[in-house]
Amino acid sequence: MKVLAARRRDADDIRFLVKHLGLTSVEAVLALCAEIFPDEDVPDRARLIVEDTIAEP
Repeated sequence: MKVLAARRRDADDIRFLVKHLGLTSVEAVLALCAEIFPDEDVPDRARLIVEDTIAEP
């Protein structure tokens, strides 16, 4: 839900969840979103936030 919402205030939560779940690629995050919310499109802004999250050390 955080990724689909992709609000600025969700960025820290997305970072935490991605790391906590051990997701290491944008594709893995988007695949998980598609699995849980198959009828929802992931917004472009969400992809950007996830890309930034994955790129962080």
